[in-house]
Amino acid sequence: MTKKILTGKLTLFFEQGMDGGQLAIADTKFIKLCIPIYGFQGNEKVWDNNDKTKFGITSNPETYLNGSWLPTRDPILDEPDYKISSIFCGEENGDLNADKRLMKKYNFRMKYIKEKADEIYGVGNWKFKKHPSEIILNDGSIIVMGSTPNCEPNRPYPIPLAESSRVTVNWNDGTVETIRKSDTLLVERGSYEGLHILNDTDYLRVLEQNTCRVIAEGKINLIPLKTFSLTKKGHFENSDWEKYFIDEYLAELYREV
Repeated sequence: MTKKILTGKLTLFFEQGMDGGQLAIADTKFIKLCIPIYGFQGNEKVWDNNDKTKFGITSNPETYLNGSWLPTRDPILDEPDYKISSIFCGEENGDLNADKRLMKKYNFRMKYIKEKADEIYGVGNWKFKKHPSEIILNDGSIIVMGSTPNCEPNRPYPIPLAESSRVTVNWNDGTVETIRKSDTLLVERGSYEGLHILNDTDYLRVLEQNTCRVIAEGKINLIPLKTFSLTKKGHFENSDWEKYFIDEYLAELYREV
């Protein structure tokens, strides 16, 4: 006998320390709307704290850091020069011209091994060992200096947890809000208690979000879906259901009891 067990959101479950992942469904009874703890990234679904029927998608996330609003993702990470710079490749393999272009564009400086060693141990009190990241002091001590230069101020800049953030929100009513603080928005937060790992014999009905109309349905092993896979794509090799799990569509779970 097959019985409806719950209505929930389809999702991919990856447990820390486990190779691969599993198809799962999160019971909506255990999903709550909460103020975010760690701010936002782009492309997150959010709700208006003053009107929970209003939802949207975030973009352009910024974090308040050292008195300024900065892009949450340091834009230097997307520079072609960054991938060939000494910051990324190390001094031995980095492109010094790329370093110069980055320093000029983003107004910071790199402190290389020679400058660091002179500053710490004094000029003439050390020399390079065979490996360029190691130096030998005059007393014979070997010091590992690291392979990348120090950046002043730090680049790419780190974003501390729980810092205030703001985003642009594209709302479901068609409006766009360009500056919205994170503490005025809500995100969904579930719990392990409401998470159910799917079985091969489970039956799913996928629902359209606004109308709850059934837009796809089938038995897991006949769709077919792989409940366990070492890769994300591996779950959906022979089906077109990937979107439903990646975008966490609402679905009804039916199970043999």
